[in-house]
Amino acid sequence: MIRVYDFTCSECSYTEEKFVHSDSRESVCSECNSLSHRQLAAPISKLDPHSGDFAGATIKWAKQRQKQIERERSTS
Repeated sequence: MIRVYDFTCSECSYTEEKFVHSDSRESVCSECNSLSHRQLAAPISKLDPHSGDFAGATIKWAKQRQKQIERERSTS
């Protein structure tokens, strides 16, 4: 499976993203043609600016809250 990984050169410290097979651990640096090694990259997560939760959790809560309000209004 081909994925995007970060590679950092051991000679010039240049970091770049490359599409490689998931089992690839080394690549050739495009700056100095030395050996570059795959780096551990942090996952990207988008949080809601108001609650600090993940956006999906906030949307789910808002929908459930709206349904609860509608049920309470219909029983009154």
